[in-house]
Amino acid sequence: MNQSVSIGDRLAEERKRKGLNQAAFATIGGVSVKTQVLYEKAERVPDANYLAAIAGAGFDVPYILTGNATSAGLSNEEVALVKGYRTLDDRGRAGVLALIGGMQSPAAVQIEGEVSQVVHGGMTVTAPMNFTINKKSRK
Repeated sequence: MNQSVSIGDRLAEERKRKGLNQAAFATIGGVSVKTQVLYEKAERVPDANYLAAIAGAGFDVPYILTGNATSAGLSNEEVALVKGYRTLDDRGRAGVLALIGGMQSPAAVQIEGEVSQVVHGGMTVTAPMNFTINKKSRK
C-alpha cells in the first residue's frame, strides 16, 4: 500500500471535517494552494513545519500520519466512536450530536413565577414535567 496516498486522503478528510477549503487549509499550514493540492493528491508529502502548523490549529496529525485517532486518555470504545464519527457526513454528525444531547440530563431546573410550596423527597424524572400552581390569597 502506498502510504503517501493514505496520508493525502486523511489530510483531505481532516480538512473537510473542519469545514475548510484547500486555500484556507493551505494558509494554516503556511503553504500555497498548489502545494496543498499536491499533498492531498499524494504527489508530495507534508514536511514537519506544515504538520506542526496544522497540529497547532487543532488538527489530528497522528491520525493523518497513521490512520489512528489520537487516543491519549481515551478508551478503545471512545477511539472507535471518534473514528466512526469522522467518517460521517454533516447530516450524520448532526444526528450523532443530537442523539448524545438528548441522552444527557438537563443541567438545571428552571422555575418561573412565585413558588410558595416546599416539596420533600426524591424522585427520578425521565420526561418533561409541568407543574401548575394556583395562587390562592390568604385571608
